[in-house]
Amino acid sequence: MSKATFTVGVFGLACWNNHDTLHIKVNERTDQKRQRKLAGLPENSTVKIIDMPGGGVELLDFTDLKQTSLFDVLRREIMEETGGCAIRQAGPFSEPFMVVTNNLEDSKPTGDIAFWMPVILKGKPRPTSEAQDHPWITLDQLEEETEYRAVGSLGKIGRTGRMIRAAFAWYGDRRGIPECFSTPER
Repeated sequence: MSKATFTVGVFGLACWNNHDTLHIKVNERTDQKRQRKLAGLPENSTVKIIDMPGGGVELLDFTDLKQTSLFDVLRREIMEETGGCAIRQAGPFSEPFMVVTNNLEDSKPTGDIAFWMPVILKGKPRPTSEAQDHPWITLDQLEEETEYRAVGSLGKIGRTGRMIRAAFAWYGDRRGIPECFSTPER
């Protein structure tokens, strides 16, 4: 029996509540054509492929264990992907979100473990090399997959789609707690 190995990711999700409709801030990827092909969408598709601000955690992120935390990694990733936005924590990291993708081949990771944190963005996101836009989307838009689709071949039922859906549920339980919610940029 082989050891389980996982890649680890941290993601930050900002949310705002407009007339009882929750919106989550996402990244519209810069590699749309490639991502549509990987998702099996037709070449002329206008669906925008999205993911969440954040990214993978590596051992190099923790060169100084006394100074670095998962929040520090998340802060850096969001700053890179939003063109300089800072974040404020609006709640604790989620429980680990685990997806097992391989349990047969020892040379590949077993899957992914991800953590997401509700955050308040400070500043207006700008296009970067990773994200050409940063739209606010609703759960209905994610579920319909006609305007926006979560990255990956599985879309809303894949790892990223499931994490975004879990964030909508988390925020839905906190609709009356204003400090959990962002204000949309003007």
